[in-house]
Order: sequence, then structure tokens, then C-alpha cells
Amino acid sequence: MEQNEEVIQQQSPKEENEGTEDELVEEKRESSSEAETDSEEEDDEDEETTEEESIEEDEPKLKYKRLEADISELLKKDAASAMSVSDRFVALGTHNGDVLILDFDGNLNKRLSSHVASVTDIAIEVSGEYIASASLDGKIIIHSLFNDTKPQVFNYRRPLKCISLDPDFHKKDTQRFVCGGMSGVLNLNEKGWFGQKQDTVLQHSGEGPISAVRWKGPLIAYANDEGVKIYNTQIQQRITYIKRPPDSPRADLYRCNLTWRNETTLLVGWANFIQTAIVKHEIQPGRPTQYVEVSTFRTEFIVCGIAPFNDMILVLAYLTDEIVQDMETDDPSQHRRPRAKRPELRIINSHNEEISTDALSLHGFQYYQANDYELDYFPSEDMFYVVSPKDLVLAKPRDLDDHISWLLERSRYEEALSSLQEAQAWGGSKIFNLTDLGERYLTYLIEEEEFIKAAENCERILKDNRELWEKWVFTFANLRQLQAITPYIPFEKPQLSSTVYEMVFAHFLNHDHKALLFTITSWPPSIYSVQNVIVLVEDIFEKEQNNQTLMECLAELYAYCGQPDKALEYNLRLRRPNAFVLIREHGLFSAIQDKVLLLMEFNQHLFKMAEKAQDEEFAKLNPDPNKQIKKIKRKKPTDMQAVQLLVENTEHISISHVVRQLEKEPSFLHIYLDALFVKDHHAGYEFHDRQIELYAEYDYHRLIEFLRSSNYYTLEHAYKICEQRDLVPEMVFILGRMGNNKEALMLIIGRLNDVQLAIDFAKEQDDDVLWEDLLTYSLDKPKFIIGLLENLGGANIDPIQLIKRIPDGMEIPGLKNALIKVLQDFNLQASLREGCQKILVSDSVAMANQLQKAQKRGISGGLYIICLIKLY
Repeated sequence: MEQNEEVIQQQSPKEENEGTEDELVEEKRESSSEAETDSEEEDDEDEETTEEESIEEDEPKLKYKRLEADISELLKKDAASAMSVSDRFVALGTHNGDVLILDFDGNLNKRLSSHVASVTDIAIEVSGEYIASASLDGKIIIHSLFNDTKPQVFNYRRPLKCISLDPDFHKKDTQRFVCGGMSGVLNLNEKGWFGQKQDTVLQHSGEGPISAVRWKGPLIAYANDEGVKIYNTQIQQRITYIKRPPDSPRADLYRCNLTWRNETTLLVGWANFIQTAIVKHEIQPGRPTQYVEVSTFRTEFIVCGIAPFNDMILVLAYLTDEIVQDMETDDPSQHRRPRAKRPELRIINSHNEEISTDALSLHGFQYYQANDYELDYFPSEDMFYVVSPKDLVLAKPRDLDDHISWLLERSRYEEALSSLQEAQAWGGSKIFNLTDLGERYLTYLIEEEEFIKAAENCERILKDNRELWEKWVFTFANLRQLQAITPYIPFEKPQLSSTVYEMVFAHFLNHDHKALLFTITSWPPSIYSVQNVIVLVEDIFEKEQNNQTLMECLAELYAYCGQPDKALEYNLRLRRPNAFVLIREHGLFSAIQDKVLLLMEFNQHLFKMAEKAQDEEFAKLNPDPNKQIKKIKRKKPTDMQAVQLLVENTEHISISHVVRQLEKEPSFLHIYLDALFVKDHHAGYEFHDRQIELYAEYDYHRLIEFLRSSNYYTLEHAYKICEQRDLVPEMVFILGRMGNNKEALMLIIGRLNDVQLAIDFAKEQDDDVLWEDLLTYSLDKPKFIIGLLENLGGANIDPIQLIKRIPDGMEIPGLKNALIKVLQDFNLQASLREGCQKILVSDSVAMANQLQKAQKRGISGGLYIICLIKLY
């Protein structure tokens, strides 16, 4: 079996004065495969422990208590030889032949002195009323503990090794028990019909002494030199035989230990083997109705006792360097008993793996052998007793309080706190209080300067205790660690004193403005005095006028205390979009009367942000810069909130007032007036002359649109502006509006050399003289002649006259194609006219026929009327 390297080492008996758990069990790691426990080498234990302190130790599974009281004095004069445990008491047999009845603390309740030799085994009836003992004097003595009847004595005249009572001993008149010993005979004793005791031999001699017997339900398990056998009292026959492993030591060298886990599972610990036997039922013709499945594994120690431990097993182990196979030897040195090691309690799981190992410092352990120890248990309370000739120790599973104490001893407060919190659902701890333990944990973390971790744990430890919260907040403040606990300070359930919150604000105001802002926006303003905090912040802001974080703080604080006009100024300076919400919700137009420039700067900021977002969106939609797949609608400066706010509220902020403030920033003025013009062509008409300059400077492509749409600018002023900037198309338009068509046409022909534009201009003016001027100015320009020929359809020019007036010898590229087009257009027109004439004639004939039919149609009349007009 694989052995766990972890060993729990105990103090030496020389150091033991009291029966505490620490003296019984001292946990320690060992670096070697075997623990050197001889008393001469115990001085090295402290050094080994120091070297291995860095290794994380596992928590023991059991806790121990040495029974003192009367038992310590009793065993000074005598030595324990056998033990049995019930739910009422502990029975201890001695080498002097006494049976001592002890309470669970080791106090002597009763002494039964009946034997004249060592007591070898004790059996207690289930109800605890009867107790039976077997002795080397060959007697079985059964006492009734709760009445004055004489003990029953059965003399078998040969040394006895074991006894077991019928589980129903107190219920049945037969009062059966089974016993065995050196005779090798297993006797079943019971009362007969007339009250006479009679023995039934279940096992005859010849297979060696009966060393152990245990009765559970209808099954009796017993051991002799051949192995372990199970007898069924219901069918009165043996159902199985479990042979001893072939390589096991001699049967008489080590005691066999039998324990029933339940009515069908037997645990066997014998020498260095552990066996589990499960009795099963099977109904098949020609086969036994019961059979046993046995599993066996070898250990590296001698089994002194075995007991079930939940779904595992608890083993009392005796350690030896070499397991003796046979005591017969001629070497005198082999007869000298070596100094023994500490016995160990080991917990082994169903996979034969050791879960826990505890070495016990029992009195005089150096001088005892495996058969000097015994293990018994009280199942319903999980109480395990280990007895040696001079000592009695109680082992119990560690409970929640033990677990928490063990963790606290190792400063593992977080695990201890978590364990205690989980245990609240099923009753919690008898010793530890959740709040007190939590505060101990916080104190430990602070001592370790783990302030962040301490703050993180405050919420689950302090919960809704206002006094504790305030206490620990001030503790952090005294340590200058308010920044650690601030994110966890509650503002409801519980709500702390306003002094606590304002203290936090004052701390951050002096040390961390970012944290101050975060705290102001996180905490509701109802929990502290906003005005007090404003005074503190304003005092610092006077010295740091450009501190944006403090401006954000003041903006929030003024909004909290119902002063949106003061909050607005900081929001505008910070360029926060919620400034527009404040203006609209609270009607703060008067507050921004003189802050138009600030608004427009904010507008420009918003536009740049929008442009950046649009560029990112465009790049995302069109990952390949050489191939545009999708387009997005671009925003304009006039779409931003600030300029729209001014444009939509001219009744609150007059146009002239805005223009005066923006005169120093023409680009902002253009954006405002452009947005105003888009909304209403007539609004701000007095500034249209100024707008011509602004469009020419900042948005030339929209200048012509403005010139066409507005009727409020001065033509001369507009022409002068365009002339200064040499804006010929706009000059042509203005000259046209001024009625100077000929000069405009000359600009088109002379400056722009654009025949199409000249033709469009002539069409727009619809002036015969202008057409004649266009024809005259075009005769020396082949490009214009071709243009006129190709656009005769909409021109007021006779093509024949145009062709006749072309100078002889002029070379005109494309003339042939132009003439062909003229003819094609003429034929098309003639064809259209002919078609129209046919349609007209057809429609005329149809209408005439319809008229004729209508005139020829009879008219219905009523009674005849005599015409009074004489025909002659």
C-alpha cells in the first residue's frame, strides 16, 4: 500500500505532564521515508521542523484527549489488558483481573473484581445493561450493572481469549454468548428449556486457539490459526472461511482484530494485512444462499485495531522496521526487545490510500509491542478509544470549532471566516462569532499591511452594522488608507454619519482629485452636506483655476444642490454634452447670453469628435482604402447641438447679440449664420451682405446657392466681393441680376470660354439682342460655332443665318458632325410636326363627328306647347 509521506510526530513521554491534545499529537513533516522516533534522537526534531515550516501542512482529521481523572491513578498500580466501549461507559480490563467501569472522562464508576488473572476481552450488551469478561483464568463472568443479581460465572478451565454477547442478549431468555481461547474450541452458550446452561461447539479444536470473536445480527465472525470464519446462527452453519494470506506472519505473533462495519461487512486487521469481507445473498439452485467477497491489501505496519470511519477505515498501526515472521531463533540478539516507535492512528480510504496519519505519545510506548494496544469505538458519537497498558486516549473527528481554531493558529483567517459563514446555514459555531472572527481577520490584514484586501472584506464582515463601519472607516483614516476602503463604504443599509462621508471628500481633495470626482458621482448627495463640500472644493479651485477635475466636481455638486446656472458654466468649460440638457431643462438661456463664443467653441469640439467617429466608421465599413464600398452621411458643423441651440432659440438669444459676440471669430459666425439661413432664409436678413464674404471665405461652393436664394443683399456689394476674389461665375450671376447681360455674356465668353454656360445664360435671360450678341461674338470662335450648332434646339437662332455668317475659309473642327446633327434635329422636328399635324387632324375629325352625332340626336319632350310666334 502506498504510504503517505506526511507523519504526525508526538512529544516524548518525558515531556508529558498533562493530558492535553497538544501533548498527545504534534504535527510535523519528515524529509526521510521513516521517522526516527527513538528518544535519543528527539533533540533533532526542532531542527527538522524549522527546515520544513515552509511546507504547507494538512489539517489533522482527529482530535485527541488523554483521559486523566481516576484512570491515571488506577493504571499506576495496574495495567490495562482489554477494553470495550458502549454508549454509556467505557469498560477497561486489567492484568490484575479487574473490570473498571469508567465514564467518558476517565472517572471510575464501578470496579468489578472477579478474575484472578489478566482480563483478555470484554463484551458489552447493546443496551449497556450486561457486561461480560473473559480471562486467562478460564472464566467467563457476566455482570448485570443495574440490579443486584449475582454475576454469572462460566468456567471453561482453559485460558480464554475472546467473548461476544448475542446482540439480543437483553431481550431473549436464552442469553447467548460465544467464547473461545487456547483450547481451540468456539463455544456457543445458551439457556436450555429448564434454565440450564448448555454449550454448543461451533468450532472444534485442531486449528489453533480462538483469538477473536465478534457477533453482529445473525453472524458470528471468529479467528483461529487457519484464518477467519463466519457462522450464521439462523441457518446454524458456517457460511465462509477466509484464509490467512500465505505470506503472513505466524498467527500467534499478532492478535487478529475483527470489527463489523454493519451486519454484512466485516473488517479484519491481522498482522500486516487488512481485509474487507462483504456477505452477499444469492438464490441459485445447487449453490449456497450466502457467499462472501473479500478484498485484501498489505500494509507496512502491524494492525493493532481497526474501526469504520465514515466510508473509510481507522487503523491503529504499530510501526516496526521489520515484521517478525517467526519468534523461534537461536540468535540471542533477536530475543532482545528493541525500543518501539509511537503507535499511529491512520485513516485509509476505499482506494487504500492514507488520508491522515497521527503518531500518539502514549505513556511508555517505547516498551510496548503490537498486542499491548487496542482500539474500540462508540459508533453513534464517532468516539474512538486507544488503550495501552498505562494510558487511555480518546480520539474524535475534528468539528467546526476545531477546524476554525486550527486555521486561526496558522493565521489562515480567510479560510476560517469562510468556513464559519458556510456553517451558519446549519447552526454555526458554539465558540466563534462571525463578527468577532471577521474583525480579527481585518486586524490581521491591517497588521500585514494588506489594506486593499481588508477593505474588500469589510462588506461581508461588517454587513449592516453602522457602528462597526464607522469604527473601521476611522481606523483606515488613521492609517491614511481611506482610498482603500472608500469604494466599499455603504451609503444605505447602513447609512453612516455625514461626517464620515465629508471626511472622505476632504481626504481626496488633498490627495487624489480623480478619486474625489469618482466618489462625488458615485454617492447620492443626500448622505452629506453638499454645500460644505462645495466650500471645500471652491477653496482649492481658486488656487488651481485650470484644474479640469475640480471643475467636474463643482459641476456635479452645483447640479446636486439645485444651482444649474453655476453648474452650466463648468459644463461648458469642460465641453460636456449634458450642458445642453441643463440649458433646455432649466431654461438657462439668460445664463448663456454672454457665453456664445464658449458655446461655439464647444460646438467645434463636438464636430471634431463627430468627424473622428465618422472616419472610424468609414474605415470599418471600407477596410480597403483603394476600394470604397459603402458611403456614410457626413455631419456638418451646423448639425451640432450648440449651434442648433442658438438657432432654435432666437427669441431668447437675439441674432444681433450672437453676431456681435462672434465677430472676432468669423468661422464661428459663418457656421451660425449658415445654420440660421438653412432654417429660415428670411431670418437675419440684415446680415446677408456679411454672409457673402463668409461664404466666399469658408464655403465657396455654397455661395452661388446663397446668391440665388437671398433677396436681401446689395448687388453692388456682392459684385465687389466676388470681383475682389475673381469669382467669375458669381460675377456673371450678379451682372445678370443687375441687368448688365452683355457684360455678363462677355465674362462667360472671354473669361470662362464656356459655350454651354453662355447658351444657358442666354436662355435664362430670353433676350433676342443677347442672342444676337452671342452669335456675333461667336463667329471667330470655332468652339462656340460648334456649340451653337449642337444646341440650336433650345436657342433662338436661325441655323441658316448662323451658317451663312461663318467666315469663308475658317477651319472649324467637328463642323461636319455638327451639320449632320443640325439636319438630324431638323428632320426630327419636321417628323414631330408632321406627326402632331396628323394627330391634330385625326382628333379634329373625331370631335367633328362627335359634334354632328350630338346635334342630330333627338331630344325627349313633355306635353306639347303651342308656339305663339307667327311664322308669317
